[in-house]
Amino acid sequence: MSRPLSPLRRAPRLVLTAWVILVAVFAALALQLDGALSGGGFTAPRAEALVTQAGIERDFGDSPNQVVVVLDAGEAIGPGVIDDASALLRENGAASVTTPRERPDYASSDGRTVVIAAGFDGDNTVAQNLTPDLQEAVEALDDGVDGYVTGQPALDYQLNAHSKEDALRAELIVFPVLIIVLLIVFRSVAAAIVPLLIAGSSLAVALGVGYLIARETDVSNLYSNIVSMIGLAVSVDYSLFIVKRFREELDRGLSVRDAVDVAMQRAGHSVLFSGAAVIVALSALLVPRVMAFTSIALGGMIVTAVALVLTHTVLPAILGLLGRRIDWGRIPLPTRGRRASTARPSSTRATPARAISAIVALVGVAGLLAVSSPALGLSLQSPVASATVLPPDDPARVGLDVAAARIGVDDLFPLQVVVSADTREELVADVTTATRVLESHDEVASVTSVATAGIDPAALPALLTDGETPAELGALWTEGSTGPVARLLVTTDDGPDSVAAHDLVREIRADLPDELGSSSTVAVAGATAQGLDFDETLIGALPTIALLVFVATFVLLVVAFRSVTLALLALAFNALVVGASLGALTLVQSATSDVPLNSVTPVLLFAVMFGLSMDYMVIIIARIAETVARGGDFGSAVGEGLRATRPMINSAALIMIVVFLAFMTGQISIVREIGLGLAIAVALDAVVIRTVVLPSVLRAIGPRVFGQRVRRRSQPVIS
Repeated sequence: MSRPLSPLRRAPRLVLTAWVILVAVFAALALQLDGALSGGGFTAPRAEALVTQAGIERDFGDSPNQVVVVLDAGEAIGPGVIDDASALLRENGAASVTTPRERPDYASSDGRTVVIAAGFDGDNTVAQNLTPDLQEAVEALDDGVDGYVTGQPALDYQLNAHSKEDALRAELIVFPVLIIVLLIVFRSVAAAIVPLLIAGSSLAVALGVGYLIARETDVSNLYSNIVSMIGLAVSVDYSLFIVKRFREELDRGLSVRDAVDVAMQRAGHSVLFSGAAVIVALSALLVPRVMAFTSIALGGMIVTAVALVLTHTVLPAILGLLGRRIDWGRIPLPTRGRRASTARPSSTRATPARAISAIVALVGVAGLLAVSSPALGLSLQSPVASATVLPPDDPARVGLDVAAARIGVDDLFPLQVVVSADTREELVADVTTATRVLESHDEVASVTSVATAGIDPAALPALLTDGETPAELGALWTEGSTGPVARLLVTTDDGPDSVAAHDLVREIRADLPDELGSSSTVAVAGATAQGLDFDETLIGALPTIALLVFVATFVLLVVAFRSVTLALLALAFNALVVGASLGALTLVQSATSDVPLNSVTPVLLFAVMFGLSMDYMVIIIARIAETVARGGDFGSAVGEGLRATRPMINSAALIMIVVFLAFMTGQISIVREIGLGLAIAVALDAVVIRTVVLPSVLRAIGPRVFGQRVRRRSQPVIS
């Protein structure tokens, strides 16, 4: 049984020393991560809206970062307070400040609510980091005036801050609960501590790596959330599988060295394939090439890879040193006895008939399909032009809500329709036509352009074609780098985040060019257009993401199972779980909120769950294959495999559910959506698929599920 030890296994103390040093170094780097992360990331950088926005900033001189200060009081706000707020913004680097003096519509009719918009040049992260100091300063402007700092930089900053708080809060909740669950599972203090050490180390290293990446490129604040969420789930589960198998082999009478060997060869191999499935599935999120998804993919892939490395190097070193002391601190909980259970006969019950198994499987599948059906009417939208993703009491959200209720925020988030032409004369005619066409739309509340500036229409062509643009029209007409450019500011009746506003962007892009001259071009920018582009980028990437996940996972499973049938079954089960969890999440969302699901949620749920749910399939099939390889009857082997793995899988599922539900305490709506969706998916996977559907399908198909009779020389790799 004994085999030569690898260099790592021959020097366990050296491995543990290197582990401690590694964790200490990366933990120090992890402490600097929060300041390096970026807010936002829910835009498609190569899509029309952002490309057009870059052109607007270049041609019209708009600042890239627009900070908005909202002042609200019980009586009309005096000009002195407005001047003080303007001075405060300029002192902090604002390149431009717009007040109700320049824009009367920036004040409510009674003067009790005022909006001040400020443009900041330079890096977005620098503008974001001004938020806390500006918020403190505007709150101190006047005792009778409430001040709120909002706008995209502030919203991004607050999203970052709350994401950090959410991750920390979830970890503080999860670790005590995990201690209790692991103590119940292992009934030993030493065995319970080991997975927690691996989990904590995985998080520290992955967060430290995140800091190194964030120094070189933009990384979303969701990186830390996904590292905590995925890292805690996989590292504890992988450690649990290996430690449980190690203790089982010790109970069978193996030496410590041989028990470690068997645990790593059996459970360790299963864990390796499970982790590879998670990494492969998450890698598909790199396809859309948007910061939020790239950050989520990197976070999940890195922490899973770290967990795999630690469970295959540090964990066997710990188990080898602990040996039978893994049972130290035994807790006398009521139990039928772990040792007694391992000696139980493989099966004393009659194997259900194939016909009955087939019926049970069909009923289970039909139930999951029924739960999936609400997902067919799923409404998705990224809230780019709103603050609904933030908690209700956040100042950036409160300020936006106050402005929306008292003044309206359409003017803060207008559609920007940019029109260019070869000649000034043609462009004047195009703008006049575009203004008329846009004003005819039922959804349009107002259009601001050179054609609506109050200048005599007859004099407008001469005024704009003599090469000297009047100052009052400078924000609407300019000589761009490739010729004359005009923009029209369009507001809608239902607000910038409404379905009608998104539909209007589509109509403008599709129909308006046909109304203008042959040399004219039309592009649409603004927050609504950015949100629409982001959603359509995801939708366009979905077929590629799904194809990559299915193909890569299928290949991996064929290698693991050496059975095309099993690989196809695993894919089908995963698709059922993802569909059912999306359907259940849709029902919960529609019952508790009138806000659509964030478009990020279903894509992320698909990729993450497709990887995570492989764990249980791999572990169960490995045990069944072991029994069949020993010459056992297939029906009995299915029962034995389920009996041997059910406590472990139930424990692992409970741990994952606890981890994911802990993120339901988060203040960021998308984090809550992802946490709830993953918790539902794991519960359905463990309770319905692995307990009901999988065994019924295996019994219905019979031994040919392996593609051939499993022998010692041809058994699945994972066994």
